[in-house]
Amino acid sequence: MPPVIDPASLRAELTACREQLDPYPQDRFTGSGIVICAGGASVFTNAYVLIHVLRTLLRCALPIEVWHLGDGEMSARMRWLLRNLSAEPVDAQAVMADQGVPVSDGWQLKSFALAHSSFARVLLLDADIVPERDPAELFEWPEFEATGAVLWPDICSLTDENQIWSACGLASRTTRAVESGQVLIDKSRHWDALQIIVFLNAQREHTYRMVYGDKDLFLIGFLLTGQPYHVVPHLPLTDQPWCLFQRDFAGDRLFQHRCGAKWRYRGPQVDVPGFRHGEACEEALATLRRLWSGRIFHAPARSPEALAEEARLSAVRTVELVTPGEATLTLDLLEGGDIIDGSLSDFAHWYCVGGEPLALVLLDRFQRAMRFEFQGEGCWAEGSAAASVLIEGHRANSGHRAAASDTSWDWAKSHYRFDDDDR
Repeated sequence: MPPVIDPASLRAELTACREQLDPYPQDRFTGSGIVICAGGASVFTNAYVLIHVLRTLLRCALPIEVWHLGDGEMSARMRWLLRNLSAEPVDAQAVMADQGVPVSDGWQLKSFALAHSSFARVLLLDADIVPERDPAELFEWPEFEATGAVLWPDICSLTDENQIWSACGLASRTTRAVESGQVLIDKSRHWDALQIIVFLNAQREHTYRMVYGDKDLFLIGFLLTGQPYHVVPHLPLTDQPWCLFQRDFAGDRLFQHRCGAKWRYRGPQVDVPGFRHGEACEEALATLRRLWSGRIFHAPARSPEALAEEARLSAVRTVELVTPGEATLTLDLLEGGDIIDGSLSDFAHWYCVGGEPLALVLLDRFQRAMRFEFQGEGCWAEGSAAASVLIEGHRANSGHRAAASDTSWDWAKSHYRFDDDDR
């Protein structure tokens, strides 16, 4: 870890940043929308629950962007799942290249995504939040209309001894910290503050050693510009260490921030007393498990013939894996390379390779591969185990055999790319 920066040095860099702020780009942003940062399998699981509840239970019609950092954080199947809920995935790496701003983690990404999303008025939500009602109403709050910015308080305070004050050239004070699980902002009225907040997050090696991640840098940005903003006057209700219940200006519960009780793709969920919409969240998780393996998968480069066969198989979708002496497994081969396994075995991903002959590769959750060569008439055959993959109606071909396949880890590593993520 680098040494703590001299406050005067950071203050000088911040002064240079403020002298080079860009004017607000009038034609670049439009409308109101929600921004969520959700790279990686674990965070994606939480974001899916959030968006599913917004769309299916709360009937929220606001456009949604889900930001991530490159293909390593999101697969084609995950993008398809988002678009199926009318949410648009955005790869921040392409935007970073254009803007010249380094972003390497989720905290940094939040302010960057807020600033560079397509919306003029943005509600930034953490992926592990579950709203209690449609948040579209926030854009009509008189407090938001008056100042163009609403922040929510945290359960702790920034003290006057914190170095962040001198590093940013602000008078020391003890003040309520803010909690950035939700931020509401009109970019046209706070563009200067947003640029400063993005800059301070880009200095994470130093600023994050003075404050906890990105959250209080929103407050610092607004203080530096002197522009008016509102902070909800009611402290969050809390079920420590599992959940913060953030409130509206009337004091009613609005956002349930499961900061210590994040949703898991598999396994038991943390029971949070007083939590609302739990049944809808469980339904969202059940839907997600039917449609996604829970892992980030990218197939290797394939031939046009292999891609065409993948399209055909994903259109057929349901196949059977037949192995002599074992129970027949029913597998759903989904577009994007995921397998939904109705037989509860360990198969997770698939793709096709080659041209003559075509081969179907099935991967299990332990990253082991089985290779089946095309036998014609809806049948694919593996080697020594005499296993076959059959399209419905072609069971008669189950006796076909092919050369033995190499199921070693070395073979798997040379034939596919697999990005795992702890769940």
